[in-house]
Amino acid sequence: MRAITLARLVGHLWASPNTLLALCFGLGGKFAFDRENRVIVAENGWMARLIHRFGYAGMCVGDVVLSPYDIRRYEPRIYRHELVHATQARMLGPLYLPLTFLGYAIGALIYPRCPHDASPLEVWADAASGNADYNQYLNRIRSRKKR
Repeated sequence: MRAITLARLVGHLWASPNTLLALCFGLGGKFAFDRENRVIVAENGWMARLIHRFGYAGMCVGDVVLSPYDIRRYEPRIYRHELVHATQARMLGPLYLPLTFLGYAIGALIYPRCPHDASPLEVWADAASGNADYNQYLNRIRSRKKR
Protein backbone atom coordinates (compact mmCIF):
# COMPACT_ATOMS: atom_id res chain seq x y z
CA MET A 1 0.00 0.00 0.00
CA ARG A 2 2.78 2.44 0.94
CA ALA A 3 4.69 1.62 -2.27
CA ILE A 4 1.61 2.52 -4.35
CA THR A 5 1.16 5.78 -2.43
CA LEU A 6 4.85 6.61 -2.81
CA ALA A 7 4.73 5.84 -6.55
CA ARG A 8 1.69 8.11 -6.95
CA LEU A 9 3.39 10.90 -5.04
CA VAL A 10 6.52 10.59 -7.18
CA GLY A 11 4.35 10.66 -10.32
CA HIS A 12 2.58 13.83 -9.22
CA LEU A 13 5.89 15.49 -8.30
CA TRP A 14 7.41 14.43 -11.63
CA ALA A 15 4.43 15.98 -13.45
CA SER A 16 4.39 19.13 -11.28
CA PRO A 17 6.19 21.48 -13.73
CA ASN A 18 3.49 20.74 -16.30
CA THR A 19 0.78 20.99 -13.65
CA LEU A 20 1.94 24.46 -12.61
CA LEU A 21 1.86 25.60 -16.23
CA ALA A 22 -1.64 24.16 -16.64
CA LEU A 23 -2.88 25.97 -13.54
CA CYS A 24 -1.86 29.19 -15.29
CA PHE A 25 -3.75 27.99 -18.38
CA GLY A 26 -6.85 27.54 -16.22
CA LEU A 27 -6.85 31.10 -14.87
CA GLY A 28 -10.19 32.82 -15.19
CA GLY A 29 -12.01 29.54 -14.80
CA LYS A 30 -13.43 27.32 -12.09
CA PHE A 31 -11.22 24.66 -10.49
CA ALA A 32 -12.38 21.36 -9.00
CA PHE A 33 -10.47 18.34 -7.70
CA ASP A 34 -11.45 14.88 -8.94
CA ARG A 35 -10.43 12.69 -5.99
CA GLU A 36 -11.11 9.42 -7.78
CA ASN A 37 -8.78 10.20 -10.69
CA ARG A 38 -6.45 12.54 -8.78
CA VAL A 39 -6.62 15.39 -11.27
CA ILE A 40 -7.64 19.01 -11.15
CA VAL A 41 -10.40 19.96 -13.58
CA ALA A 42 -10.20 23.56 -14.78
CA GLU A 43 -13.44 24.64 -16.38
CA ASN A 44 -13.76 27.64 -18.70
CA GLY A 45 -10.29 29.12 -18.17
CA TRP A 46 -8.66 31.23 -20.88
CA MET A 47 -6.82 28.31 -22.54
CA ALA A 48 -9.92 26.10 -22.54
CA ARG A 49 -11.87 28.82 -24.32
CA LEU A 50 -9.05 29.15 -26.85
CA ILE A 51 -8.79 25.43 -27.65
CA HIS A 52 -12.57 25.24 -27.91
CA ARG A 53 -12.39 27.71 -30.81
CA PHE A 54 -10.29 25.11 -32.64
CA GLY A 55 -12.86 22.38 -32.00
CA TYR A 56 -11.31 20.68 -28.95
CA ALA A 57 -13.41 19.79 -25.93
CA GLY A 58 -10.49 19.25 -23.60
CA MET A 59 -6.78 19.25 -23.05
CA CYS A 60 -4.65 17.79 -20.30
CA VAL A 61 -1.35 19.23 -19.14
CA GLY A 62 0.23 17.58 -16.11
CA ASP A 63 -2.46 16.76 -13.59
CA VAL A 64 -4.90 19.37 -14.92
CA VAL A 65 -7.72 18.70 -17.38
CA LEU A 66 -8.77 21.92 -19.10
CA SER A 67 -12.20 22.23 -20.70
CA PRO A 68 -14.63 25.03 -21.57
CA TYR A 69 -17.44 23.19 -19.72
CA ASP A 70 -18.03 20.27 -17.34
CA ILE A 71 -16.24 17.66 -19.44
CA ARG A 72 -16.88 14.94 -16.86
CA ARG A 73 -20.63 15.35 -17.28
CA TYR A 74 -21.01 16.23 -20.96
CA GLU A 75 -18.07 14.42 -22.59
CA PRO A 76 -17.15 11.37 -20.46
CA ARG A 77 -15.49 9.66 -23.45
CA ILE A 78 -13.16 12.63 -23.96
CA TYR A 79 -12.59 12.91 -20.21
CA ARG A 80 -11.35 9.29 -20.14
CA HIS A 81 -8.98 10.18 -23.00
CA GLU A 82 -7.65 13.20 -21.08
CA LEU A 83 -7.10 11.05 -17.97
CA VAL A 84 -4.73 8.88 -20.03
CA HIS A 85 -2.79 12.05 -20.84
CA ALA A 86 -2.56 12.74 -17.09
CA THR A 87 -1.04 9.28 -16.65
CA GLN A 88 1.37 9.99 -19.50
CA ALA A 89 2.39 13.26 -17.82
CA ARG A 90 3.09 11.43 -14.56
CA MET A 91 5.24 8.92 -16.41
CA LEU A 92 7.10 11.38 -18.64
CA GLY A 93 7.31 14.33 -16.26
CA PRO A 94 9.01 17.41 -17.72
CA LEU A 95 9.48 15.53 -21.01
CA TYR A 96 5.71 15.32 -21.53
CA LEU A 97 5.18 18.62 -23.36
CA PRO A 98 8.28 18.36 -25.61
CA LEU A 99 7.31 14.78 -26.49
CA THR A 100 3.75 15.90 -27.18
CA PHE A 101 4.96 18.52 -29.66
CA LEU A 102 7.38 15.99 -31.20
CA GLY A 103 4.45 13.59 -31.52
CA TYR A 104 2.42 16.17 -33.39
CA ALA A 105 5.38 16.73 -35.74
CA ILE A 106 5.56 12.98 -36.35
CA GLY A 107 1.80 12.93 -36.88
CA ALA A 108 2.13 15.69 -39.48
CA LEU A 109 4.69 13.61 -41.37
CA ILE A 110 2.81 10.32 -41.35
CA TYR A 111 -0.77 11.57 -41.61
CA PRO A 112 -0.95 15.24 -42.67
CA ARG A 113 -4.75 15.04 -42.95
CA CYS A 114 -5.07 14.89 -39.15
CA PRO A 115 -1.67 15.09 -37.42
CA HIS A 116 -3.31 15.24 -33.99
CA ASP A 117 -4.77 11.75 -34.34
CA ALA A 118 -1.50 10.29 -35.68
CA SER A 119 0.59 11.56 -32.75
CA PRO A 120 1.90 8.54 -30.79
CA LEU A 121 0.64 9.97 -27.47
CA GLU A 122 -2.83 10.53 -28.95
CA VAL A 123 -2.93 7.00 -30.39
CA TRP A 124 -1.96 5.68 -26.96
CA ALA A 125 -4.62 7.81 -25.21
CA ASP A 126 -7.35 6.77 -27.66
CA ALA A 127 -6.44 3.08 -27.41
CA ALA A 128 -6.17 3.10 -23.61
CA SER A 129 -9.41 5.04 -23.09
CA GLY A 130 -11.52 2.89 -25.41
CA ASN A 131 -11.75 5.65 -28.00
CA ALA A 132 -9.76 4.05 -30.81
CA ASP A 133 -12.86 3.99 -33.04
CA TYR A 134 -12.90 7.81 -32.98
CA ASN A 135 -9.27 8.18 -34.12
CA GLN A 136 -9.07 8.99 -37.85
CA TYR A 137 -5.52 7.69 -38.19
CA LEU A 138 -6.32 4.33 -36.54
CA ASN A 139 -9.48 3.98 -38.64
CA ARG A 140 -7.41 4.54 -41.80
CA ILE A 141 -4.91 1.86 -40.77
CA ARG A 142 -7.72 -0.60 -40.01
CA SER A 143 -9.43 0.06 -43.36
CA ARG A 144 -6.14 -0.57 -45.20
CA LYS A 145 -5.66 -3.91 -43.42
CA LYS A 146 -9.13 -5.04 -44.50
CA ARG A 147 -8.29 -4.59 -48.19
